[in-house]
Amino acid sequence: ITNPPYSEDHVEKLMEHVTRDKTPWMLLMPTFVHKKDYFQRLTTASHQQPIYLVPRKRYIYQPPPNFRSKKASDTHKKSSPFVSMWYLWGGSREVTDEWYRLLQQQSKSKGSFDMARSKSALRDLRRKSTR
Repeated sequence: ITNPPYSEDHVEKLMEHVTRDKTPWMLLMPTFVHKKDYFQRLTTASHQQPIYLVPRKRYIYQPPPNFRSKKASDTHKKSSPFVSMWYLWGGSREVTDEWYRLLQQQSKSKGSFDMARSKSALRDLRRKSTR
């Protein structure tokens, strides 16, 4: 488990690492990562079609105690400057498909997240949420 910085080429290096073999991965990253050329290139070349798990409510990240001065009106400043989502790959297409089926069932009962399997499905989710 790690928390890589989302600057420079760190995310690209992370994606190179996780797509190198058939090891499962679950990454919490900014939503914009799926649009990056390196993400598309690496997941396509490795035949990995991840699940995109999109929380319906934006995550709020709390800084460590005494890291920032707290002000009552600064709630939004505690969060990261980007929206994040989960990127999931089960190590094989079959395992990832099974995860998707299980998550679909959980999504119907809990309703705390949406899911997609492609860039166009993510776009459709965004359009649906703005209606």
